[in-house]
Amino acid sequence: MSSDTIPTFRASDAEEIVRGAEFYRDTLSRVHACLKPDVYLEIGVRHGVSLALSAARISIGVDPLPELQAPLANHAQVVATSSDAFFAGTGAELLIEPIDLAFIDGMHWFEFALRDFINVERHASRHGVVLFDDVLPNHPLQAERIRQSGVWTGDVWKILPCLRKYRPELMLTLLDTQPSGLLAVTRLDPDNGVLSGSYARIVREFTEPGPALDADTLARTGAWHPADARIGEMLDALRLQRHSITGNCRGA
Repeated sequence: MSSDTIPTFRASDAEEIVRGAEFYRDTLSRVHACLKPDVYLEIGVRHGVSLALSAARISIGVDPLPELQAPLANHAQVVATSSDAFFAGTGAELLIEPIDLAFIDGMHWFEFALRDFINVERHASRHGVVLFDDVLPNHPLQAERIRQSGVWTGDVWKILPCLRKYRPELMLTLLDTQPSGLLAVTRLDPDNGVLSGSYARIVREFTEPGPALDADTLARTGAWHPADARIGEMLDALRLQRHSITGNCRGA
């Protein structure tokens, strides 16, 4: 989350630092262009700027308190509710086709991000992509569960070690985006019940108090440049698997 849309906090310049090879919405735009999703779901819409990037035939944004400022295409709709309520009710009616691309940028607590992933994957295409925002805090203060800085990721970063441990078959790709990193998740399995079946235990494990923020996360160790050609190849392959179409969308 960028600092241009939030209140002022008494954090120092060092604590508000951001980094990244590319702004996250530029990366999201490239993912849309390469993957060409038919169904796009966004959790955490706020002003609608990222939702406006979607040309998907079905484009749905979910936010309990949207403050739309960006013009949305006619095919896009915003459901003003929590993600939990959406999946428990309206989502079952709207998500009549599998999700090809989802962007999770909701409440910045681990348990919310995990729950959103569980619900999204249940409705996802096996050849789809789930993107998490805010997985690479730039300073420990940004990763606090109680917000103390403008640039705030909360403890969403814990979703990576969680998925590595409990869902090792998933493909997890960290992207070095500004301000706070993206995580691309592929090889989805809508029928997998590991996370939902152990949800309460996993939340306790990762929040009471859970793992400490490590140096590799702060250093963005292993994060890929968003324009790496291999990212384009991965998205290209997923698109071909979905539609058996020809085409090419390699990164720079």
